[in-house]
Amino acid sequence: MDKIVNTTTLICAIVITIIIFICIIFIILKNMKIKKLRKHIERLEIEKNMIVNAPVLTELSKVQALVKNERMTDRYNNWNNEISQLKDKEIPKITDMILEIDALLEQKQYTIVIKKMTNIEVEIFKSKEKADFLLDEMHLITSSEARNRDYITKLKSQYRETISKYNNTIKDYGEIAESIDLQKENIEKRFKAFEALLEKSEYDEVEKLIDSLDEMIRNITVVVEEVPAIVLMGKTVIPKRIEEVKSIYEKLVNDGYQLDYLNVEYNIKEIEKKIMDIFDRAKILNIEDSILELKTMNEYFDNVLNDFDMEKRSRKEFEETSKFVYEKIKKLEGIMKDLYNQLDDLIKNYDLTNEEVSVLTSINSDLEILHKDYEILSTHTKQNSFAFSKLNNECEILGVRASKIEDRLNYCLETLGTLKDDEKRAREQLKEIKMLLKECKYKINEFKLPVINNKYFVELEDANESVKEIVKELDKMPININILNTRVDTSRDLVLKLYNTTNEMIKTAKLAETSIVYGNRYRSNDKSLDNGLEIAERYFFRGDYKKSLESSINAIEIVEPGIYNKLLEESK
Repeated sequence: MDKIVNTTTLICAIVITIIIFICIIFIILKNMKIKKLRKHIERLEIEKNMIVNAPVLTELSKVQALVKNERMTDRYNNWNNEISQLKDKEIPKITDMILEIDALLEQKQYTIVIKKMTNIEVEIFKSKEKADFLLDEMHLITSSEARNRDYITKLKSQYRETISKYNNTIKDYGEIAESIDLQKENIEKRFKAFEALLEKSEYDEVEKLIDSLDEMIRNITVVVEEVPAIVLMGKTVIPKRIEEVKSIYEKLVNDGYQLDYLNVEYNIKEIEKKIMDIFDRAKILNIEDSILELKTMNEYFDNVLNDFDMEKRSRKEFEETSKFVYEKIKKLEGIMKDLYNQLDDLIKNYDLTNEEVSVLTSINSDLEILHKDYEILSTHTKQNSFAFSKLNNECEILGVRASKIEDRLNYCLETLGTLKDDEKRAREQLKEIKMLLKECKYKINEFKLPVINNKYFVELEDANESVKEIVKELDKMPININILNTRVDTSRDLVLKLYNTTNEMIKTAKLAETSIVYGNRYRSNDKSLDNGLEIAERYFFRGDYKKSLESSINAIEIVEPGIYNKLLEESK
C-alpha cells in the first residue's frame, strides 16, 4: 500500500515539474517576442529620423547658394516646400503611428502591433523614396558645374584634335573648308556661352548647350574624317572615270557597236547630278551615305568598262561564229542539192518509204528557215540594231540549230548510203554463196558415193532456191533492201549448212570405207569381226555411213583397241 502511495506521489511530482517547465518556456518565448517587437519599433524610429537626413539638408543649402535667377528660385522654393512637408507632416504622422504601436505593445495587442508595423514601414518607404528623389534632383544641380566642366573639357580635347587634323590637311577639303570654318566659329561661340550660362546658374540651358556641342563635335569629327575622300573621289576620281568612259563609249559607237542598252549617257548625267547634290549637302556638313554613294558610282564605272570589254569579245566571237554558221549553212545546202539531184535515181532503184522521203523534205525546210534567220541576223548586224553580245547569243543559237540539222542530214545520208552498200554487199555475197554451192556439188561428184540420201537433196534444193530468190530481188526495180538482206542471210545460212553436211558426209563415208578395208585383214581369224564388217558393208551401200563407221570400228576394236583414233590420224 505504501509502495502505491509513493508511486502516485512521484508521478504527481513529475507532472507538476513538467507543467512548471512549460510555463517557464512560454514566459521566456513571450518575453523574447516582446523584446523582438521593441527592437523592431526602435529600428522604425531610426529609419524615420533618417528620412530628412544631413545630406538632404546639405544639398538644399548648396542649392540656396546657387540661387541667382527666377528659375532657380522657383526650384529652391519647391524643394524647400517638399522637405518642409516631410518634416512637418509626414514624419510627425509616422511618429504618432510609432507611439500608437508602442502603447498597443504595452497592452499586449501583439497581432495589431504587427499589422500596424507593416503600415509604418510602407509610410517610411514612401517618405524615404521621396526624400531620395529630392536629393537626386538637388544633387544634379549642385554637381552640374563640376560634371559639365569635366565633360566640356573632354569635348574641347576632342575638338582640338579634330581641328588640328583639319588645319594640317586643309587643302584636301576644297570648297567644303569654308563650311567647316563656319562650323568652327559656331562651336567656339558655344564654348564661350557655356561659361556665361554657368555664371548665371542656367543649368537647364547648360545641359542643352552641352548636348548641342556634343552633336556638333561628333558631326565635325566625321566631316573632317570623310570629306577629303569625298573631295578626292567627287572632284578627281569620278570625273576622270566619266571622261574615260565617255571616250571609250564614243569610240565604240563610232566603230559600229550598239550600246544603247547600257544607258551610259543618261547614267553619266544622273551621276553628275548626284555628285552636285553630294557637294551641296557637304556644304551644310551633311555627308550621310556620301562615301557609299561615291563608291557605288565607282563600281558602276567598273561594270560599264567590263560591259565594254564584253562587247569587244562578243564582236570577235560573233564574227567567228557568224562565219562558221554561214559556211555550215552553205555546206548543208550543197549536200542537200546533190542529194535532191540523186533522189530520183534512189527512188527508182530502191524502195524508199514515204517516211524516209519526208525526212529529207523536213530537213530541207528547216535549212531554208535557218538561212532566212541568218539573213535577218546579218541585216540587224549591218544596221547596228542590237548589241554584239545579243547578236552573238542569237548566232550561237543558229549554230546549234545548224549542228542539229547536220546531224539529221548525216543520219539520213548514212541511211541512204547503206542502200548502195547493201546492194553491193549482196552481190558480193551472192558470188561467195554460188562458189560454196558449186564446191559442194564438185565434192559430191568427186567422191562418187554409192548412195546419197534424200535429206541431202532436200537441203541442196533449198540452197538452190535461196540463191534464185537473191537473184530475183536484185533484178527487181526498185530494190527492197530489207527483203534483199533477209534473202541473203537466209541463203547464206542454207548454203553453209549444205556445205557442212557435205563435208561431214564425205568425211564419214571415207572413214567407214577405210575402216572396212583395214578390218579385212582380220576377217579370216575372227568370225565375230567378220560378221561386224558384213553389217558395216550393208550400211555403207545403203548410204548410212555413220552406222557403217560405228559397226566397223566396234568390230575391229575387239582385236585392235584404239583403232578409231588411229584411223582419224591417218585420215588427217
